[in-house]
Amino acid sequence: MFAAGLCHQHTTASHPYIFLRRPEGIRVCSTKRDASSLVASRSNLCLGSAEMDMFSTYSPGKGLPRQFYLSEEIFAAEQQKIFRNNWFFAGHTIEVPKSGDYITLDVGGAPVVVVRDRDGRIHAHHNVCRHRGSIICTREKGSAARLVCPYHSWSYTHDGALIGAPMMGDDFDKAAHRLKPVHVGELDGLIFVNLAETPSPFHELYDHLSPILKSQGIARAKMALIRDYHLEVNWKIVVENNRECYHCAANHHGYVSVQYDTENDNPALKDEIAERLADCTIRWEKAGLDVARVNTSSNNTAEWFRANRTPVRKGMVTESPHGQLVCDVLMGGFTDPDMGTARANTNINFWCHANADYAHTVRITPVSPTKTIVRGYWLVDEAAVEGRDYEPEKIAAFHDQVMSEDWEICRRQWIGVTSPGFEPGPYSPSKEQNVDRYIRWYAQRMCA
Repeated sequence: MFAAGLCHQHTTASHPYIFLRRPEGIRVCSTKRDASSLVASRSNLCLGSAEMDMFSTYSPGKGLPRQFYLSEEIFAAEQQKIFRNNWFFAGHTIEVPKSGDYITLDVGGAPVVVVRDRDGRIHAHHNVCRHRGSIICTREKGSAARLVCPYHSWSYTHDGALIGAPMMGDDFDKAAHRLKPVHVGELDGLIFVNLAETPSPFHELYDHLSPILKSQGIARAKMALIRDYHLEVNWKIVVENNRECYHCAANHHGYVSVQYDTENDNPALKDEIAERLADCTIRWEKAGLDVARVNTSSNNTAEWFRANRTPVRKGMVTESPHGQLVCDVLMGGFTDPDMGTARANTNINFWCHANADYAHTVRITPVSPTKTIVRGYWLVDEAAVEGRDYEPEKIAAFHDQVMSEDWEICRRQWIGVTSPGFEPGPYSPSKEQNVDRYIRWYAQRMCA
């Protein structure tokens, strides 16, 4: 370890990182100038614990050391710096279709309620009564004319105003005891929340994802199925696995039979992929779709989000075990079923694969350093009729299989990563760029 005020430097071909030791912890700096300014200033300090010394063991270009997956202190810091301070995917607007409809969720360890008011606006609040701190909405979802605390019956409007506080006296100031608000943003049927006092501009996320997702009809959908997966692994294991398809050929035979991800370097398919891309780009542009990000690669240089549209394999039209439609009613007003897959994700807790006949979204909720809940949603067009146009299990079959395979991968990796014999190896420069970008982003956010 190195003494307070001194630096330790890791350098990769693409970026140098300096780990500055302070009495309060380690700060990751991207330049010597940044490190020098931190030596002179105490205003930008990182985590206040000696356990953050472990950042000195992180080498960009490699995975994180085992302590990052096991430490309670690291997990507590992640809850604040990653989940409560960024745009967290909460759910779908169709989950709160009417006035008073609400959903509850955990955001970085904080209980949050999302509710629609009588004017159709969606609000988010800390789901905590301003009296004695009881949770107000105790169910995962519901509908209420008012939000009433079950402890002492304090009641609130959907926009958070306190309207009932029994026996608090005539001089009690209700206006000073509104529910504490949470920033909320809507993106083509998706709801994101941010607990930061001054959040990053939501339009940064919106402007990048909306051109790809707006045509998919997610805001005019119905929920076909929701399924929770309770995993006994650290949440980063799940996200890291999602950020690459290096593992797909060996583990996702059904997925690679439909998508081209693993074939971009295959000379035998070079011409087929080029022809498929050219044909789809022409048709999709005529249909009014954004074609600026049509490709068969998942790589993107956006800081903490990405989106693209990719064609499925020739002769197929959707992500299903056989590549053919699993819902007879198309989403988004599409008339051509061969509209590829609109993909999007964030570094926080969200990814999405939207096809012409159904959309699949995912929400990750960290529970502890060793437990994670992954919620999968499957959506179809609002006009589709269950039993006639689709069957929920057939809608879910493709991605449920992929995720089940991923959970087994994560389980095996978790056993190894938590072993004292684990030492992080280097990322593939051609197949794991996104994992490397993600971990670099993570390190910077943790030490911001």
